Amino acid sequence: MNDPAPPQMSDDAVQRGSGKTWDEWRAILDAWGATNKPHDEIAQYLVEDHGIDGWWAQGVTVGYERLIGRRAVGQRADGTFSTSASRTVLAGIEEHFVAWTDDTARDAWLTPGILSLRTAQEHRSARFDDNEYGGIVALYFSSKGEGKSSVNIQIEKLPSPDAIPERKSIWKARLDDLATYLENARSTD
Repeated sequence: MNDPAPPQMSDDAVQRGSGKTWDEWRAILDAWGATNKPHDEIAQYLVEDHGIDGWWAQGVTVGYERLIGRRAVGQRADGTFSTSASRTVLAGIEEHFVAWTDDTARDAWLTPGILSLRTAQEHRSARFDDNEYGGIVALYFSSKGEGKSSVNIQIEKLPSPDAIPERKSIWKARLDDLATYLENARSTD
């Protein structure tokens, strides 16, 4: 068990999205016996018995697990840890996606061999093996209008919470390198 931690979203946000505050969810889930139930069963209960959608059911479940000390900040259901970083760049989503998924383009801004592509959905997402530190780097792309796009990076399968600050810092710096690369590519067109 971990020390209890605050949930990942505010009381106002969870009430707007799920219809109840953290105190209300905690009372409902405690009374149901959620402290002795696995993550998936809690989320299913929230969907089926309380009618909240799957995304909010997951959010409430994770928040509850943090409140009762079952899950530390950044900890996933499998016991590993994750962190995230994001960046908006001055490049359309097509250029942005190619900068990650094309080996030659990626090698122009990121040390070659750090990532190995596992899967990709064009202009939407990509998953890589992290050959430098181990684990998974998952990317989610979104358009931000003409000539702008963003990527949200989920750095997954970290061995401990101690790895979170360093890996987050590393990927933020790499996102800065990516932004510089994309902006330079745009200025030479």
